[in-house]
Amino acid sequence: MTRWLGVILLVVSGCGGDARMEMSAADALSAAASQMEATLREYHDEVGRHDDAREAQVVAAFVERVKVAATQPTALESHTGDLASALKAIRQDREAEHTRLAAAKDNVGVLREMAKGMQRLAIDNLSLQDEMRRYLAGWVEAKRKAEAAD
Repeated sequence: MTRWLGVILLVVSGCGGDARMEMSAADALSAAASQMEATLREYHDEVGRHDDAREAQVVAAFVERVKVAATQPTALESHTGDLASALKAIRQDREAEHTRLAAAKDNVGVLREMAKGMQRLAIDNLSLQDEMRRYLAGWVEAKRKAEAAD
């Protein structure tokens, strides 16, 4: 009967995941999400500054063109169209960046949700391991008492 106890202990100890490993994995996922979020924020700020600079350059170039072509109405129309096109391109770039940022933030959310799931799993495994320890300790103690009584 004692050899079966060893087999049961080996089987039970292999059931479920290792709670420490699951908690470490949850911590790693959470840290990765935080790092990814910080990187996204930095990237978004950098792209915003770049777009602001592009916009300022476009406006400055337009003003210079207007100064030169002030007496030529057809040239002004052309410059106005160029300005509108340049500003539209900058706006489209910003919209595309916002779309990418939203998708990346969704990925951060998924990582955070996975981390929470791993933490819950780790806690559940700790509880299961504690219950199994109590059960097996009680079973071993009862077996010892039964053998001592014989």
